Amino acid sequence: MGSRSAGPMPQGGSFTGVWFSPQYGEMHIVQTGNAVVGEYHKDEREGRIQGTANGNLLRFEWTEERELVGGLPQTTRGRGYWHYTIDEAGKHNILGEWGIDDADSGGGEWNAYKMMNRQPSLSNDANDGSSGGDNPDWDDTGEGAGGGGGDDWDDGGGDTGGGELEDDPGADLDDLDL
Repeated sequence: MGSRSAGPMPQGGSFTGVWFSPQYGEMHIVQTGNAVVGEYHKDEREGRIQGTANGNLLRFEWTEERELVGGLPQTTRGRGYWHYTIDEAGKHNILGEWGIDDADSGGGEWNAYKMMNRQPSLSNDANDGSSGGDNPDWDDTGEGAGGGGGDDWDDGGGDTGGGELEDDPGADLDDLDL
């Protein structure tokens, strides 16, 4: 496909966002400086990416678990790259490829477009490889940061003991200011 040389990031561009990929479904990606982490889910696949951005080029490693019927999950891994572009219509796209193990291509295309009205939400363990969880983008809520103890969940909720989360799995996501 395209070259893997970096260019400048387009004005207003950031890998942070919720992306839709025809190949891999919905992807939640967060960029902090040059470090980029993300997660994706499609059908029985659950994957993570971790990489380094250089301008409009992101080189990343991916790991994916696939649920096999009646068996243990199968894990595959590899590398890939994306180029960030903004087309004439103003749509933000990432265009790239993926490969198995140490190859960053050869597996197929991996493209996506940004859903502009959405904010990414990563599961708590997505920052395993980061700098000890002191990433301000993830911990503003105070839940995991040793402050507040998760008080944000029951604002105005009365004395439900947090039961409202079970009734509405999205309740905690709505309170995050990412």
